[in-house]
Amino acid sequence: MTAETPDRRRFLTLAAGLSVAAFGAGTAAAQEAEQPDPRLTVETVTFQVRRQVFKGQLSRLRSGGRRPGVLLIHGQRGADALHRAFARRLALDGFLVLLPDLASPQGISPDQVDEIQGALARLASAEVNAALEAGIDLVAKHPECNGAIGVVGFSWGGTFALQLAAASQRIRAAVSFYAVPPSPERIAGTRVPILFHWADNDPRTAPLVDAIEKRLIGSGKVFEAYLYSGVVSGFATDPDPRRYDQKATDRAYERTAFFLRRWLVAPT
Repeated sequence: MTAETPDRRRFLTLAAGLSVAAFGAGTAAAQEAEQPDPRLTVETVTFQVRRQVFKGQLSRLRSGGRRPGVLLIHGQRGADALHRAFARRLALDGFLVLLPDLASPQGISPDQVDEIQGALARLASAEVNAALEAGIDLVAKHPECNGAIGVVGFSWGGTFALQLAAASQRIRAAVSFYAVPPSPERIAGTRVPILFHWADNDPRTAPLVDAIEKRLIGSGKVFEAYLYSGVVSGFATDPDPRRYDQKATDRAYERTAFFLRRWLVAPT
């Protein structure tokens, strides 16, 4: 599989002077990341929406201190090892990260991928958004959160990240990985800066990229968009070696951490 090349990138804002630590998190490393890291505190937390109790993984540096919060929204595979590794990676870079398991009220374990996909497909958008707002509330009330919260979503979760960018009053920045976005009209209503990661071999999103970017430019919105050449949707979160691409994943992670630092570390 061809790795990402910087043949296309568009900015309406530039972030400078921030360094991002590199951290390799390939498929094998994601499994290794399940081992305890002495630098991190990783705990299972719960939060409730009506009668449903959701579980989540909360990751943060053991050293303490005030830090930005990040809500990480998994894709159709659920909160699996690659998503958990991504959460730990952000925590090591100084973020307070909540990865909610949106299938957990159904009693489905993270390794039951088929069951997770079915359960997520049955969820109404209103249910998901209510759970995500509850997750944001949990992060916002954490004593180590500095009050600035961003959202990162992958595929199915990326669509909800974009919805939060337009609707939530508590989100300061949003990152979307290979997600089908809302309509150009709805995406133009976003309130916060957005970072898009697109895969050029993704027939679901390829026809939408230009229209979305033109609408955001026309609306004067702040965003960054990257198109990764030679990769497919899921290049950062699908363990299938025909889909996963380590180089594209690492580059997208660096850009994500840089973007979140730009908008969350020193909120105005």
